[in-house]
Amino acid sequence: MFPGGESEAVAQVLIRDTELPAAVKSSPWTDMSGFSWKDARFAEYRNHGPGAGVTTDRPQMSDADAKTRTVADYLKGNDNWAPYARR
Repeated sequence: MFPGGESEAVAQVLIRDTELPAAVKSSPWTDMSGFSWKDARFAEYRNHGPGAGVTTDRPQMSDADAKTRTVADYLKGNDNWAPYARR
């Protein structure tokens, strides 16, 4: 069985420029239903706060990649959204 029943599905999460509380563990990602979190596309970028420690279990996005992964970039061409987004 594949996530969501879709054989081509690959999870993707980016947490960026966020204050993370101490409740966030140093190894925040876990395997789900037999699928390794390491096969997904999880990344963090410029987070801060007591839960924002950088460890080997917390992939970090590069500055170059972060430039093309902003709210505005994800919603480009969607006339229903006009969010404020830092560039």
